[in-house]
Amino acid sequence: MAEMILPGVYIEVRPEGLITPGRVTVGNVGVVGTASKGPVGQAVIVGTYTEARQRFGAYDSFIDPSNNQPRQDSLTLVRALEQIFGHGATTVFAVRVAGALKAKARYELSSATGPCVTLNAKTEGDWGNGLSINVVAATDHAYIEDEAVPTSGAGALTLGINPVVQSARNRIRHRLDATNVTRSLKIVYDPTAPAAGEVQINRTTGVLTFLPAETPAPADTVTASYLVDKSKAVKVTLRLGQADEVYTVVHGNDLAADINQRTGGSVWVDATPGVNAAELPLLTVPTIEFAAFKGGDNGAANADYKEGLEKLLNEDSHIIVAAGQDDSFGDELDSHCQVASSDTIRRDRIAVVGSRLAATLEDLRGHNLASDRLIFVAPGIKTTDAVSKEEVTLPGAYAAAAVAGLLASFSAHISLTNKTVQVGGLEQRYTSAELTQLVQNRVLALEARQGFRIVKGITTSTNTAWHQITTRRIVDFAKFGVRSASNPYIGLLNNERVRAALRATINSFLTEMVDDEKLISYELEVTATRDEEIKGIARVTMVLRPTFSIDFIKVTMFLE
Repeated sequence: MAEMILPGVYIEVRPEGLITPGRVTVGNVGVVGTASKGPVGQAVIVGTYTEARQRFGAYDSFIDPSNNQPRQDSLTLVRALEQIFGHGATTVFAVRVAGALKAKARYELSSATGPCVTLNAKTEGDWGNGLSINVVAATDHAYIEDEAVPTSGAGALTLGINPVVQSARNRIRHRLDATNVTRSLKIVYDPTAPAAGEVQINRTTGVLTFLPAETPAPADTVTASYLVDKSKAVKVTLRLGQADEVYTVVHGNDLAADINQRTGGSVWVDATPGVNAAELPLLTVPTIEFAAFKGGDNGAANADYKEGLEKLLNEDSHIIVAAGQDDSFGDELDSHCQVASSDTIRRDRIAVVGSRLAATLEDLRGHNLASDRLIFVAPGIKTTDAVSKEEVTLPGAYAAAAVAGLLASFSAHISLTNKTVQVGGLEQRYTSAELTQLVQNRVLALEARQGFRIVKGITTSTNTAWHQITTRRIVDFAKFGVRSASNPYIGLLNNERVRAALRATINSFLTEMVDDEKLISYELEVTATRDEEIKGIARVTMVLRPTFSIDFIKVTMFLE
């Protein structure tokens, strides 16, 4: 809208000329795997390995001590995250998956007449089996908050628990049904009689006394928050490791309310009141000991990795890893990436998968993976197990996690060729001839040479145009950037002026890619036919010329 700044002089600001492309990245990692803790089937953003351990728990021993062989159901998520973060990733979308046997650890508290409160760990997994509970006589007074006080019938206008302790925290609120007005009343204690706007509390019986003219009607609502003498309470202590959660409560419903409250409730468990929740939980016997929660199961067997990948479909993750899964899962990873990178989803991404344990050279050379969005890594790696504190040999699936973290740490145009991986060793050391065979068969191979290095940063594509990982990532980066630059224009006029502004915005982004050496050059057109103008279509056509890495250096020497 034009604005008059002087008589006969107007100024109109057209924002199209001010639109600049937003920042984009292709370095976020998405990983799916099994864990001992954390929500199942939910994408969780983590930024450090320490945070990952807090959210998903520690991994278990990779080696089964009973036979000294690799465990078939070892936890995969946090072990993969150790490699991912250890090689430079900073933003990871992690999804915990589990099979049908997953279960939450639980403990049931009883009262004098039966079940009182059932406590369940917040998430499935054997981490909850480390929880324990202790119930002893209260050492402090209990505080009941916002208790509903009956206004008619037996026990009307009487607090639920007594004796009441006189305290500044005590309060009574009265909502009048006729006017929907809530008033806070001043509290006096027996034998002081109440005046207007006051209510008396009998500290022994809990009876509330109002002035006759202010006595609540049966349809009114009265709530009370008050301190109860510790003789009518118990202290419930939940323990996990060296940390405690302590609740002083007067009955099972009070405990459940304290544990389940949104702010200040339990970090570890949820509570479900039982049929006798109005009664006081019994003390543990002996009171000096803690009783253990039981029944927690990780559900690592037959975990549904495909469902986990579905949870990543609409997340901003660009490098995908199926933790612990080998090349037999490669087709599923490729399918996921193709769907995510479609014109419908528009989440362009690339996946990294590794070799199985003890895979032979012929196994690796004979793989049938062929995709510009899939990287196949071999061999496995050696690293120190955080549980046993000993060196273990992990399959190529975890070498894939290391490569994914390394890939995430670099810009799209930086090749993985000749980059080092920080591992303790390789499962297998190949000769130069064997490495040549692996590279020629589209395997991103690791070699021992001045440390441990990536021979060549390649995809599994049989199309040489997409052979280098950098080509795929540069093009994806450009697509993300063009979408980011174009999005603010949706809904604006489809005319030459606006399309010229759109071209200028996209041109700014692509010029920056040239300056950053992601592209050698490009060609760009933003057009629309009359029919496309009517349909609201602006056509962006690009020709990109990515920068390629040096794969090897040919040295020619003349000696005289």
